[in-house]
Amino acid sequence: MNSNASRIRTPRAINVAVQLILIFSTFFPFYFMLISSVKNNVQISQSYFLPVLPLQLENYGLAFQKVITYLYNSTLICTVSALGVAAVSCLTSYVFARFEFPGKNGLFNLLLAFLMIPGVLSLIPSFALIARMNLTNRYWGCILPYIAFGQITFVFILRTFIEQIPRDLFDAATIDGATHPMVFRYIVLPLSRPILFSLVLMNFLANWNDFIWPLLVLPREKMKTVTVGLYAFTDVQQIQYGLMFAGFVIAAVPLILLFALNMNAFVRGATSGAIKA
Repeated sequence: MNSNASRIRTPRAINVAVQLILIFSTFFPFYFMLISSVKNNVQISQSYFLPVLPLQLENYGLAFQKVITYLYNSTLICTVSALGVAAVSCLTSYVFARFEFPGKNGLFNLLLAFLMIPGVLSLIPSFALIARMNLTNRYWGCILPYIAFGQITFVFILRTFIEQIPRDLFDAATIDGATHPMVFRYIVLPLSRPILFSLVLMNFLANWNDFIWPLLVLPREKMKTVTVGLYAFTDVQQIQYGLMFAGFVIAAVPLILLFALNMNAFVRGATSGAIKA
C-alpha cells in the first residue's frame, strides 16, 4: 500500500513541479517588465530583478505622452484591417462553400498555397506595389496589405465551418423564398459569429504586434504604430530603458483588456470550429 501510494505521489510531484516551472517562465517576463518600468538606467544596472527605491513613477507620464499617438495609429489600423478582413473573407468563404463553378477547388488550393510562402519573400514586392500606388505614410498602406494577406487564413477556416452547416437549413430558406443575400445574412452570419469573433481578435493581435511592415510603409513619426514608435525612447547616447518598459506596459494594456473582456466569446469561437453545427 505505501509503495503504491508513493509511486502515485511521485508523478504528481513531478507534474506540479513542471507546471510551476512553466508558470514561472510565463509570468517572469511580465514581472521583469513591470519592475523595470519604474526604474532609471542606473537602478536597472544596480538590480535587474528586484525593485529599487525610489520608484520612478514619472516614467509612465512621460511614456504616455509619446505612446498615445502610436496607440491611436495601431488601434485605427488594426480595427479597420480586422473588420475589412472579416467582411471580405465571409463573402469569399460563402462562395467557396455553397457555390459550384469551374476551377473552384483549384482556385481554393492556390489560395491555400500562399500559406506556405514565408511572409518575408513577399515583403519587397508588396512594398514596391504600395510605393507605386503612393500609399507610403498613409494608413491604407498598412490596412490594404493586412486585409489581403489576412483573409487567406479566414477563408480556410470559415469555408470549412460553413460547409458543416446542415444543407437542410439552406434548402428550407430557399423554399421560403430567401435569396442568397438573405441566407448569408440570417443563417450564415449568426451561426459563424463566434468563430468569426475569434478570428477577428487573432487578426487584431497579429497586426498589433507586427513590426517590419509598419516600419517600411509608415516612416513618418506621427504615423508610426506602437511596435515601431517605442523605439522613440532610444536617443543618440543611450536607450532609456525605464521609459521603454513603461511604454511596453501601456501598449500591452489595451490587448489585456480586450482579451479579458472577451475571453468567453474567444474560447467559444476557438472551439466551435471543431464542432459540427
